[in-house]
Amino acid sequence: MLDRLRRHRRARRIAGLTLDAARARAARGAALLDDRDDGWAARVDPGSLQLADGEACVLGQLSGEYRRGLRGRVLDLSSAPTRFVSPVDLGFQAVGDLGDAAEALDYTLLTRAWREEVALRLDAPVAESTPPMVSTPTF
Repeated sequence: MLDRLRRHRRARRIAGLTLDAARARAARGAALLDDRDDGWAARVDPGSLQLADGEACVLGQLSGEYRRGLRGRVLDLSSAPTRFVSPVDLGFQAVGDLGDAAEALDYTLLTRAWREEVALRLDAPVAESTPPMVSTPTF
């Protein structure tokens, strides 16, 4: 019975990996950057943006490397947090506990969503590039 519940929960979470969900997460992350780093979008190259790459992702482009950007722009380690800030919920990182195919799909969706956030702030068309080929996962 427990195994069946786990499979059901996993299937429901995988079904939640949609472009709309990625857009909502990226919008939360972009709003956070708007508050903490004025003009961030002008320093991101949307054509080379790839969320799965720690140097080509949003935080990587802004800080040189994902983890440095996470510590410097997202997590405030100077005081006790008032609430937990999740890089996954903010669209900076893919869901990683659903398998490689789901993670690759999530990164592809997040890359698209972040390109839209950058374009929105720059009043520009959404940049396109050839993302890595990711097939729809079979679960």
